[in-house]
Amino acid sequence: MKKTVSDTWLVNGNIMIFCGSHTDSFKKDILASSLLAELVAVKNSHRTASWLTYTDTVIKTGWIVNSRATQQLEFENRSLLNVVEQSAGSALPQDERQTLAIALAQMVNLPSDSPAIRTIVEKLHKNATESNTTTDTPVSTTVLLTIIRNDKTVVTLQVAFETLHGIAIDILDQPVLSAGNDRQTNSWLLRSLLDERHYNLVRDDVLKKLGLNIETRLLQIPVPADLD
Repeated sequence: MKKTVSDTWLVNGNIMIFCGSHTDSFKKDILASSLLAELVAVKNSHRTASWLTYTDTVIKTGWIVNSRATQQLEFENRSLLNVVEQSAGSALPQDERQTLAIALAQMVNLPSDSPAIRTIVEKLHKNATESNTTTDTPVSTTVLLTIIRNDKTVVTLQVAFETLHGIAIDILDQPVLSAGNDRQTNSWLLRSLLDERHYNLVRDDVLKKLGLNIETRLLQIPVPADLD
């Protein structure tokens, strides 16, 4: 297995993975525009409406749409990696799938009291649509995941799922996810590119709207010492 280069962030609790080498300025622009869209979208608790708000906002900041897709996936006792691969299809090449698998494993293996794990679990709870009051009651939640490919293509994916195992960090790597039986859309995909010239025109406005959120709502996942 060849060595992968990646950089993983939490954007208000959402996972963002940069695959390959990208400039710091490009990363900052993607992080800021995504954070702004997330803070606007989080005001709407309905998953479909929040997805539309999120994508509309990033498009306004200069993300050029290559393609969109929604699906009603069928899966049972699958891991998040399995579900993401099923949903993304050809939008996520093999190298990026490998990077995603490594990044998810690194997050799961962080110390249990790490800020990153706490942030991820809190976000899953906030996204939940049903309280898991008993062990046999499924809880439904969503994950918004953004993967920036080596070629700068931005693959943004929202997946909804149920689990009988409660909300914990092992949602990221254990086969505990199922589609449920509501037969509604549970996968939303946006493939886009950042128009950097357009973003140059709106960068100051984006940063002004974010204010201190740019410092408090972004969290970089530490790289394990043996990979540093």
